Amino acid sequence: MSSRAGPLEGRSVPKLAPSECTYAHFRANHLVPNTPCLFPRALVERWPLFSLWLHVDGTLDWNYLASRYGALDIDAVDLGSPADESSPRLFGDLLALWRRGAGRAKYLKDWHLPLAVWREGEQEGRGKGKERVRDELYDVPGVCLDDWMNEWEGSDAARGDDFRFVYAGGGDTFTPLHRDVYSSYSISTQIYGSKRWYLFPPSCTPFLRPLIAEAERQDTAVNCDEWSEAVKAEFRARGLTVVEQHEGETIFIPSGWHHSVHNLSHPTFSLNHNWLNSHILATVYQALADEAARCRDAIDDVREMLVEQAQREGGGEAWWRREWEQAVDELIERSEGWSWPTFWRMTLSTLRNLNVPFSVLQDRAASSRWPPIPSEARPPVAFVVAQVRPLVLDFRKRSQEEWRWLAGLDEVLSGVERELERLTAAT
Repeated sequence: MSSRAGPLEGRSVPKLAPSECTYAHFRANHLVPNTPCLFPRALVERWPLFSLWLHVDGTLDWNYLASRYGALDIDAVDLGSPADESSPRLFGDLLALWRRGAGRAKYLKDWHLPLAVWREGEQEGRGKGKERVRDELYDVPGVCLDDWMNEWEGSDAARGDDFRFVYAGGGDTFTPLHRDVYSSYSISTQIYGSKRWYLFPPSCTPFLRPLIAEAERQDTAVNCDEWSEAVKAEFRARGLTVVEQHEGETIFIPSGWHHSVHNLSHPTFSLNHNWLNSHILATVYQALADEAARCRDAIDDVREMLVEQAQREGGGEAWWRREWEQAVDELIERSEGWSWPTFWRMTLSTLRNLNVPFSVLQDRAASSRWPPIPSEARPPVAFVVAQVRPLVLDFRKRSQEEWRWLAGLDEVLSGVERELERLTAAT
């Protein structure tokens, strides 16, 4: 199947037919092998935002966007002149720039518009936020409902984050080469305009790291559009795929795939999710373990000071280890946005929602930002158990014994173990 990539762009990303927009097909052909794909407009054609944000002829409804969201605060960056202090602080001001053809270097990234709409709805009454998002923006596609991150974050209104964003950029903007947070998946639906994606399978990562490190040293970013044809050919031979994404299409970026995204029209709008589930839990676990090791090395001097202090004051290992593990955990949290306690609480939350009646899930999700996930939108329970159990065993055996020293983590891990026993007995 063609992704409309040109002859110089190497392999193509499969573009699914409407009949293939099912969880079963997606899981077998893309989640399990961890390969990208393009979904057709059929996946999202009923989303309200298409009729609200666009006119019948496909042009932007500037007036609607300005009246509905113009007063919302934003944090747009200017990729053309970083010292520019005139970047708009309201979405309406950014729209005004784009409407008159200006602001081509302005980029609004990671805008939590669904969360803002949800909060507005909640002000009308508990549970109204989810209705507002559904009626005004979109429904989460069934193929990515099995999202452990958003299910966990959305289960508690007190947590003020989620992993779904609007990206809106001028015609000269791009997202530099990167790999998604937590080694998660991402899915991006193009609402208006078009984009070019450079996709690199994990086998390319060793060859990309030096380029990214050098760009960081130069305080710049890797722009794949600027590569010579020789460099592009070298990476095409290693598996690089380049694909153009058009309005209504949804692209799936697998776990661990580096990518760079370039806006081809002025402006562009897309709705993005980062997400993860049991298929990549081991990869996410290893990424967190690697970050934990890096953080330990970075502040090893703190451990030495704590040991010396404990010796002076007559404290034992329990005293300094608890302080040390907490310091490491806080550094991981700052660098990654989560750490071991969050990972295991997320896992426990998901396991508790497996093998229970859907009516129970509906009750539990009544005040959540995330819809209940039916069993047909998840892999078999036995598969999930088989992914989680080895990680629990490995975590219990870690020499750092974080489960022993971090407050409440042993209780959470014991809960995970009980849920695994429950699910095993039921399958």
